[in-house]
Amino acid sequence: MARSDFLDLDCLAYATRRAGRAITSLFNARMAELDLNVAQFGLLTAVSRMPGATLAAIGDAMLIDESTLARNFQVMERRGLIASEGGRGRGGKHVSLTRAGEKLHAQGLVVWRATNRKLSAALEDDQVAAGRAFLRSLGEASERLHAEEVAAAARRRQKADA
Repeated sequence: MARSDFLDLDCLAYATRRAGRAITSLFNARMAELDLNVAQFGLLTAVSRMPGATLAAIGDAMLIDESTLARNFQVMERRGLIASEGGRGRGGKHVSLTRAGEKLHAQGLVVWRATNRKLSAALEDDQVAAGRAFLRSLGEASERLHAEEVAAAARRRQKADA
């Protein structure tokens, strides 16, 4: 039994957060040699795939909260890995990787892929496929239900204001 199993709360949110923390710890340990963590590498990857996008667009694509995005962006910008142009704030700054950012991202991809292979190898192939499919479905269902909750809350506010 893993040390965190004693708190099995039979809850999808808890189980996915616990698994996410364990996976994040593994990846952070492997990325430490590059002085990167999972969130920072994710930001580098997003910027590499969305060059010239605004921070707001990247945050929306990553489903990341504004404070985490801003904090990691500032770290990456100070390190000379990400450059920004344009207006102020999340909606105005257009970001791109610098040459140093491109180089570090390429190095990170090597470590990231090796870590993915190592973690996948610790499981059966059918477990890996089923896990990915489940997580994709779980994420989609959560996003759909969240959108429904937001819409319902907006309707309740409109009704209360009327």
